[in-house]
Amino acid sequence: MSARLPINLMLVEDERIVAFDLKRQLQGFGYNVESVVASGEQAIIRAAENKPDLVLMDIHLEGHMDGIEAAATIRAHHQIPVVFLTAYAEDDTLRRALESRPFGYLIKPCEGRELHATIQMALARREEEVAVEQSEQRLKLALDAASLGVLEWSPLSNRLKGDVYLGMLFGNRPQPLDEPWEAFIERVYEADRERVSNALTTKLPGGKAVSVEFRLAGDALPIRRMEAHAKAYGNGGAVQRVVGILQDVTQRRQDEAVLRQSSVVFHTTAEAIVITDAGRRIIAVNTAYTRITGYAETDVLGQDPDILLRVSPAFKHYEENFLSEADGFWQGEVRCHRSDGSAFPAWQSVSVVRDVSGSVTHFVTAFSDVTAIYDAQQKLQHLAHHDPLTCLPNRLLFEERLQYAIEQAMRNEQRCILLFLDLDGFKVINDTLGHAIGDELLRVVGKRLRDILRSSDTIARLGGDEFVILAGSFNPNYAAQLAEKILHQLRLPVTLPGGPLSISGSIGIAMFPDNGTDSQQLMRAADMAMYTAKAEGRNRYHFYAADMSERAHQRMNIEQGLRRALVSDGLVVHYQPRVDLASRRIVGVEALVRWQHPERGIISPADFIGIAEECGIIEHLGRWVLHRACTEMLKVVQGRACAETFHVSVNVSPRQFLGADFVATVRAVLSETGFPASALELEITESTLQATERSLSILHALDELGVPVSIDDFGTGYSSLSVLRDLPIQRIKIDRSFIVDLPASQNQRAVVEAIVALSKAMTMQITVEGIEHAAQATILQELGCQEGQGYLFARPLPLVDLQKLLDS
Repeated sequence: MSARLPINLMLVEDERIVAFDLKRQLQGFGYNVESVVASGEQAIIRAAENKPDLVLMDIHLEGHMDGIEAAATIRAHHQIPVVFLTAYAEDDTLRRALESRPFGYLIKPCEGRELHATIQMALARREEEVAVEQSEQRLKLALDAASLGVLEWSPLSNRLKGDVYLGMLFGNRPQPLDEPWEAFIERVYEADRERVSNALTTKLPGGKAVSVEFRLAGDALPIRRMEAHAKAYGNGGAVQRVVGILQDVTQRRQDEAVLRQSSVVFHTTAEAIVITDAGRRIIAVNTAYTRITGYAETDVLGQDPDILLRVSPAFKHYEENFLSEADGFWQGEVRCHRSDGSAFPAWQSVSVVRDVSGSVTHFVTAFSDVTAIYDAQQKLQHLAHHDPLTCLPNRLLFEERLQYAIEQAMRNEQRCILLFLDLDGFKVINDTLGHAIGDELLRVVGKRLRDILRSSDTIARLGGDEFVILAGSFNPNYAAQLAEKILHQLRLPVTLPGGPLSISGSIGIAMFPDNGTDSQQLMRAADMAMYTAKAEGRNRYHFYAADMSERAHQRMNIEQGLRRALVSDGLVVHYQPRVDLASRRIVGVEALVRWQHPERGIISPADFIGIAEECGIIEHLGRWVLHRACTEMLKVVQGRACAETFHVSVNVSPRQFLGADFVATVRAVLSETGFPASALELEITESTLQATERSLSILHALDELGVPVSIDDFGTGYSSLSVLRDLPIQRIKIDRSFIVDLPASQNQRAVVEAIVALSKAMTMQITVEGIEHAAQATILQELGCQEGQGYLFARPLPLVDLQKLLDS
């Protein structure tokens, strides 16, 4: 088989006649002799220029370089096969020639056909070498592309060899690896060494390929991981060599870990995730998708998610986001439908996935059901605009509705009516019966009011015990009718855990535009009208009148002036004597506060006590009176005979009495003033006793302190005889209203007789208030009353005048 033609040859021969003859023969065989040179130096130059297919080289040439040296250079630099054609065959010459790895060696003179055959064999060998080189190159490129290192272990020499890449894997050294097996094992993570040794030595003789993964030793992070695949080769069951590949799988393992983590996130995240192809067909959904929508993955594969869930807005409304941007993204609120048809709001985000060429391959949609957020927002909205106790609109919502009602009334030339309701005595109920009872009472009142109003009317709780009602009407009489209905509902007994309770209310009425042209004016007018209703006796309603503004201004002046009086010593205490009806001796006094106004003179407590209770300074005022009375009356008490009893009684409001620190206050005042506890008498009202458990503990604490307690205005409030029986009460005071018509009134006489009989049964003393006539004093003494006080004996007196009276 002849090699391909034409074949380009280069002839290196220093004898011209021989060279000419060889060229002629070669051309006769069809070869193309491109160049003929006579020296090794020329041969190297022409080989680089012409790249002949084969060189015929003489050994002894002109110049300093012989043919063997020239052949080695050409072979090393250009991989051109060389055939020696020489007249010499000495051993030394042959040895040197062999080192250059020639493709033939002919002795001149040689026959032409022999030369032709040698050239053909050399060219065939070269073709095989080129094929092998190309195959090796392809293998090397493939190994490089796969990041694989080739290893070979010889059991006989116990050495492990590897290519350049293997050296790189084991220490970034760009050179082949050649080391003992022990050195290789030292590179393996200590915990993996035994397993690697077993895999690559013990298990190999079976003839099957094995694979093993291990970690490399070292402190570098992350720890590098290697994967080896190897197979043993040999004869007769004896392993002669082990050949395999080694790959760094660190990144692959990290990627696999990330994929596992991503898979866990995908299936466990609370958000529904949908993966679709470029055509918006579902290829995967997670568990949350099934939980939120009710659709299983098998039911939705291949479907359009927007059509399946009836999503609005659908993908087409924001599709341009993904056409114009490389990293397209959209998010927003959508409305979806579950498998059962129910709708739900969702917050959705859509991302695009592109391949390396930028083409869209997938869409990833994530959404969460925000129904709970909507519900929470609605609850927050409700809480922001409604009273949490009664669920009625609060001040904020009421002001919005009032403003809107005024605007509508102006536009339609109509009236709107505003009613301001304040429960009478609610503070006393709250303080005596407790906040739980007070809250329940407010809830009941709120429901009753809501039930009697029209759907177009608005009721709101402003705070505390204040309610406002907004109604639109052409007829002003509707306001009075509505007020009467409200008062009637309030009078109905309320069943509470502590028993039935009856209350009342005071209502102020203002109208737009008659009493105000904006919401603030209207609220202020209704508030003033309400205070007027309270001042006129409570449990009633009152329309706003122009003069109420002046009275409200006066009320504010009283409140501010009273506060100043408390800190500037503008108050004084007068004392009304208490007289023993039998001997007509003064046996005690009642301390009564007076306001010494710089402009108006002495102001009666009837003009400011109610305001003090409403504005919350009654406790401060009560402590001041207690301290002043004990201070001023100390000398009077100490000046009385030892056997003579003399009491100083001081009125205590329910709020002050039920305060957390009242007993401590009394103890502190007695300690600061030195006033004897037995000479102090505290007067409380019957309403104070409604908070039975609280008042009982305070009464017992005062009893242990040695301070007696009396019930003021007995019979005008609410008293349970079973409660009175168990309380440490030393005295009851009969109110003036029960004796004003004595001795003529038989009814009043019967009432007094009953109270006296009750006091004797409970071993209580009696003091009668408001005695103005001698006949009253006489009949009261005959009926069994021990003490009395009133204008018959003395009016309330300043301390100086009282001292003169006592001295006389």
